[in-house]
Amino acid sequence: MSAVGGAFGFVFGAFGLLFAAFGIGMLIWMVRRTSAYKRTLREGLVAEARCLETFVMHRSSNGHGHSQRRQILGFRTSDGRDVRAQVASDQLYVVGDIVPVRYLPHRPEQAVPAAAPPGLGVMSYLTGAVLVVFTCIGLFFAALGFGLAVFMDSSVDDDGTSPEQSWTTEP
Repeated sequence: MSAVGGAFGFVFGAFGLLFAAFGIGMLIWMVRRTSAYKRTLREGLVAEARCLETFVMHRSSNGHGHSQRRQILGFRTSDGRDVRAQVASDQLYVVGDIVPVRYLPHRPEQAVPAAAPPGLGVMSYLTGAVLVVFTCIGLFFAALGFGLAVFMDSSVDDDGTSPEQSWTTEP
């Protein structure tokens, strides 16, 4: 019975570590993406792009809809390459509008409208907080599972008697 409990604790701990690793990985991805966004706004080259297409992307989950306005912008880089970039913007652009953008020379397809807000939104902070809580819960379950596995294994290794059998053995 306790060997099964030890194996259960080990599997429980492994799943906790998987949850924690997922949370940490998502946090790292989010920080890298935010850093690239801020770096593009801070250090990016400026170009005048023309709005080639505009559309609204709808996402719905559990009956709650979320719409995001997107544009496809075309511009020429400083080295003469023609680039098309898909950007999300709160401002309404129509086909043919001139939009100033910032881009990094090695990634012009990830251009950002120059009028984009430099700070992070509330949703970014909330997402980061949820990921931190998710990671902490995963670490808690990992510690609980591995602790259970160690405790169950140690109770089996004590002179062949488990705590349940100690009162029935005679000296």
